[in-house]
Amino acid sequence: MESEVEKVLAESGFELVDLKLASHNGKPLLQIFVDKAPGGVTLDECGTASEKVGECLDANNYYEDGYFLEVSSPGIDRVIKKEKDFKRFTGQNVKVRLKLPVNGAKVFYGALTGFENGELALSGGLKFKLADIEEARLHPADEDILRGKSH
Repeated sequence: MESEVEKVLAESGFELVDLKLASHNGKPLLQIFVDKAPGGVTLDECGTASEKVGECLDANNYYEDGYFLEVSSPGIDRVIKKEKDFKRFTGQNVKVRLKLPVNGAKVFYGALTGFENGELALSGGLKFKLADIEEARLHPADEDILRGKSH
């Protein structure tokens, strides 16, 4: 399903950032986070993306008994999951949460200095394999947030 949703969104100029499946009142809840370069996505564009995804889900009969769909921007602390995103956001501050602790810690902050061979590098010489990461997100500085500069 994710590949079909990603394709439908790409055809309309959107990037699928993340897709989460949960439950709400006993029905599937699909949360989709989209972006659009340059400058991000507007509320109206989220509505358009929602229509496109809904059409795709309905046409493929993914949820015959109904579903809830939420489409939104990834926010200033957007999740980073794909190799192309790690490369795109090199130089940005990030928060990395690991699946298992390393040196007694599961959460690390730093500047993303690179991504190579399935491994991301943070300032201070830290390196983590993508398979060991629970979640990585942009972590803009407060002054960047106040200036409206997120990425």
